[in-house]
Amino acid sequence: MRRLIVCLAVVVAVAALFVACKKKAAEPTAEAAVTAVTAEPVEVALIGDAVRGLELFKDAGLGTTGKSCESCHPNGGQEGMKTKDMTTKPLIGVKDRYPGEFAMTPDKGDVTLAQVVNACLTGPMGGKALAEDGKDMKDILAYLEGL
Repeated sequence: MRRLIVCLAVVVAVAALFVACKKKAAEPTAEAAVTAVTAEPVEVALIGDAVRGLELFKDAGLGTTGKSCESCHPNGGQEGMKTKDMTTKPLIGVKDRYPGEFAMTPDKGDVTLAQVVNACLTGPMGGKALAEDGKDMKDILAYLEGL
């Protein structure tokens, strides 16, 4: 009796695995769906790579002062910091604050998040501004927008 139960359990498990594999194979990929609609593959523009954005966030090589974004916004931007010279905020929800005013650019009025990134790069980090439509900026913004 016990052997029959074990055999039935194995048969059910194999059948479930077979059904799952068959269902997975039948699901169309995004590329197949685009091809089906257009009759030829279409290249999709990527918004940004948040994982690479985090790497850039931690990269002191973007500037000349030895600072990275994380120098002023620790723990991947999840924390702010206070020193005798400055106070920074955590970056959680930063995408909802901009366009808006930014303390480092008070004369510019409302600025975009990309302009904030560039203000930090060219100010405290001593680096060069990134092209707002460039890959590095898109990747950093993808990371920040995920916070």
